[in-house]
Amino acid sequence: MTVIQLITGAIGSVAFGLLFHMKTKYLPLAAAGGFLSWLVFLFGKSLWGSVFLPALLAGFIADVYAEILARICKETSTSFFVTSVIPLIPGSTLYYCMSSIVEGNPMQALKYGRDTFLFAFGIAAGMSIAWAICYFLRSVKAR
Repeated sequence: MTVIQLITGAIGSVAFGLLFHMKTKYLPLAAAGGFLSWLVFLFGKSLWGSVFLPALLAGFIADVYAEILARICKETSTSFFVTSVIPLIPGSTLYYCMSSIVEGNPMQALKYGRDTFLFAFGIAAGMSIAWAICYFLRSVKAR
């Protein structure tokens, strides 16, 4: 099951790379980014059990990966980050939250809504921390 999740994360990242008109030579890097971010998330989920810390760690790693590739490939980090973070997008929890609302189950909707928020906030926080560290290192290097 884990291997299938990792492979589909990589394929999904490539599909979004195609959707965003990423250069063909970088599509394997997009696949590796999706694979890596989902692997980190699954590892973190097995350690911590919740969704916030694994999403934070996976968002951090995805952004560091994107920043490194941006320097190596002489491209912007945005396309690498977006394709790497695609497997982390909390679509299922958002779907179940909306489904619970429609079914009239507010307690279940709150649970899924909380998980969706924590997932998205974890990704954003991880990305922000990595971005701040990279920005700091670039400013130190410039001096």
